[in-house]
Amino acid sequence: MDKRFLALILFIVSCAGLTASAQQTATYFPYPIVPDSISTLQARTDYLLEHFWDFCDFKKAFSSRQKMAGAFKDYLSFMPHASARQAHRSVAKLLKSLDKQPDDLLFLARKAEEYIHSDTSDIYSDELYLPFAVAVSSNKRIEKAIRDRYTLQARILSGSQTGMPAPSFAYTDRSGVNAIFSPDSTAEVTILFFNDPDCMDCTIARSRLNADIRASNFIKEGVMRVVAITPGEADENWKQMAESYPESWIVGASSEVDEIYDIPTTPTFYVIDDEHKIALKRIDINTLLNLISRL
Repeated sequence: MDKRFLALILFIVSCAGLTASAQQTATYFPYPIVPDSISTLQARTDYLLEHFWDFCDFKKAFSSRQKMAGAFKDYLSFMPHASARQAHRSVAKLLKSLDKQPDDLLFLARKAEEYIHSDTSDIYSDELYLPFAVAVSSNKRIEKAIRDRYTLQARILSGSQTGMPAPSFAYTDRSGVNAIFSPDSTAEVTILFFNDPDCMDCTIARSRLNADIRASNFIKEGVMRVVAITPGEADENWKQMAESYPESWIVGASSEVDEIYDIPTTPTFYVIDDEHKIALKRIDINTLLNLISRL
């Protein structure tokens, strides 16, 4: 089949899907119907997001949190097809509507974390999740202990998103020497490997990266450096286990790094480019090795 014809079919199906989603009778409240005069996928999605909550009575909608969660998940599923400008505008409008409903705001923030900011998320986006964290952290009607958690989240995400300069942090190396990680390096690529020596998945990831011939050659040539950091104290147990890490890697422990970088689980990798910016974040070993194979 001609590729252009196949692409056209997929495009038409996608556009039809937007209209069909809006017309489903099973939805919690009526979704907007996109006018036929709007033809492009992005424009149709932008319209849908702009008007998604028009028929939702927020004062009553949270009486069924399960159904509201379903509608919210539908709403987020359209985000990848929309323009960034409209996605941000729509989220801001939604959060403003819930400013005086702190319990409901917190509920949606928790659902946003589940749907777009967890390892099991179908769509992962710091950029979309951040406004929810900020909204909770700044809402004084919400308990302070809860706000504090979201304040920390918002601060971390605000400084460690893809495309941003990689933040520096203090660490202790395996010799017990205090040092500062800086993205400023002659290497074209820096791999930040956040791990825990007691974690089996971390051990497997470490072994696979160390065994990768292409990665090893890049390190020898100075094209790549690997910085393996354990979030936590450089105690005697860590120092003993750190001795088994490859000599060609920079290895350290940092008690502050998990308040600077977004590290919800280990192992996880960040890739920093030659402009010292975060090119990729929170990727797994399979994604990393696939990337290295294409360098």
